[in-house]
Amino acid sequence: MPPGDDPTLVPFMNNTVLSGEEDSQCLHFDYNYDITTAVVCGMYLVFGVVYTLYGYRCFKAVMFLTGFIFGSVVVYLICLIEDLLPTAGNSGVALGAGLLFGLITMLVQYVGLFMTGFHMGLFVGVAAITIAYLWYSPTTVWITVGILIGCGLLGAVTTLFFQKGCTILGTSIYGGAIIAASADYFIEKFIILHWVWDRVRVVPSLSPCWFSWLILGIWPLMVLVGSLTQWMVTGRGIHHDEMQPSRKTHQLNLQRIRREESRAEQRQRKYRYLYQVRTAHGDVICQSYIQSLQTKVCPPDDSLTTIHSDLTRLTTLNPSSSNTTTLSQAA
Repeated sequence: MPPGDDPTLVPFMNNTVLSGEEDSQCLHFDYNYDITTAVVCGMYLVFGVVYTLYGYRCFKAVMFLTGFIFGSVVVYLICLIEDLLPTAGNSGVALGAGLLFGLITMLVQYVGLFMTGFHMGLFVGVAAITIAYLWYSPTTVWITVGILIGCGLLGAVTTLFFQKGCTILGTSIYGGAIIAASADYFIEKFIILHWVWDRVRVVPSLSPCWFSWLILGIWPLMVLVGSLTQWMVTGRGIHHDEMQPSRKTHQLNLQRIRREESRAEQRQRKYRYLYQVRTAHGDVICQSYIQSLQTKVCPPDDSLTTIHSDLTRLTTLNPSSSNTTTLSQAA
């Protein structure tokens, strides 16, 4: 019987082929990078550093990038599956959808927090599935899908309740995953990324190389470094609610503006009243001064007719008193 027809030799031959492929992957490094993929991975590497170290400090930017990456990737995958447009068309539609969703997550705070927590739960679920393969291998992909959706929703709800702490942890997890995936492309062309994805899809795959575990170890290391950095340095002393004007601040500003307007209106009314009094009855200060002088020069006489009006009283002075007339003319 030929060796190829012996079923007992098939596993051995397959293992031999697989081990040969593993040796070729681990010994040969391919440095022929695609320009577009390399640029995207380099950009994601910068995003990963910002996420990990300055995630909470750059709250609005992180919310926008989270929504942009999620929307563009999901729409691009849908366009690839449907195969309705060429590559340039799929890219344009994905970028437009990512821009729109990124603006929504940036402007609506609770949507951004929900998406940040959802990504945190997804990555925690992926890590749990990968580690669980040491003891248990799922029989169907629906188990992993249920784990990922459950972890994502749990992380989203938790982030809505504990916003600052979960945002710091979620951005550190997200940034560490992006840094590890970008480094994986430049070192071994996404070998460890494909291996993790095969674990999620519950399909057999080649075992990664020994240095692939070092690349995967970048993820938990950056999570630890990013969480400590944000909690102790970059995110200390600030809160995301203080970065945007709240409703209470708007109400206080409106009340302050209204108080200032009412004070200004009261001043105008006061000045208007004084102006009306002065135009109707003359200057009150001058009247009082002249009246006091009149009282000193000419004591009040009962024979004179008393008139209630101040202006009339000034005009009924004794004409025989020259001094009084002089003072009145001088005033």
